[in-house]
This record gives sequence, C-alpha cells and structure tokens, in this order.
Amino acid sequence: MTQKKMAQKLFNHILLADDDPDDCDFFAEAVAEHFPDLKLTISHDGARLISLLENSQPSKSELIFLDLNMPILSGEECLLRIRNSNDLKKHVIIIFSTSSNPADIQKTYALGANYFITKPVVYSHLPVLIEKAILSASRTYHRQPPFENFHIKM
Repeated sequence: MTQKKMAQKLFNHILLADDDPDDCDFFAEAVAEHFPDLKLTISHDGARLISLLENSQPSKSELIFLDLNMPILSGEECLLRIRNSNDLKKHVIIIFSTSSNPADIQKTYALGANYFITKPVVYSHLPVLIEKAILSASRTYHRQPPFENFHIKM
C-alpha cells in the first residue's frame, strides 16, 4: 500500500481552520490535487472549528490544519481546548501558520500539536508541504514526533 493510500485510509477528513480566504483557497486546491479522496472542511475562526468538532461524530480521527492567528479563538486556544478534551484529543493537529518563530514552534510542541508548517511564500511549495505533513501524520498518527522532526520544511 502506498503512503498516500495509507494516509487516506487513516484520515477520511481534513479540517482547515484559517481566517485568510486566499490561504484557504490555495490549501483546498493542493488537497484536491494530491489527496482527492479526502474530504475537506474549512472553518474561518477557532470557535467554529471547536463547534464543528464538538457536534460531529467522526468514525476516525480528524486531521486538523490549524492557523495560529484567527479571530474569536486563536489557534493556540483551540489547541488547548482540543488537547484538554477527552472527546477531542484523539485528533491529529498540524499547526499551519505564517510564523516561523522558534518560540511559537516550541510552545505548540509543548501544548501537544503533532506537526508545524510555516506557510510558504512560494505557492508551488504549499502542495509539497501539505503532502509531507499528511504523510508524516499517517506514519506517526497520534504520537508526537521527536522535536527535531516537528517543524516540516521544504
């Protein structure tokens, strides 16, 4: 079984929480091209993400791409709520942020995120990073990787 097929078997759904419409469009295009069998749901704020998670009964763990800077509830606040909830903590969370600040990377690792991606400036890098993140998450699943493998880069 290929890595992509394995990822699609583990995760049938991706949730993207990001308030930037352009970033959401680029992300959706990349997922549709590289993982067409995965369902994608987009939330434009953290409160909506938490509501979606609390009101759904997924058959498998969701794969969440979480922006740090969002209205209503920030990505960090969402991460804390998810990791502190017995019903939600099973989800795999990949931070998807413009930040490359080492303090943000270290803090989100300490709070239990599974991976961290800095949004690329060059669009053509985005599908590569998303694919790397999904494949990495399919290998480690719920486990956090060692810190040196946490920040996924080109």
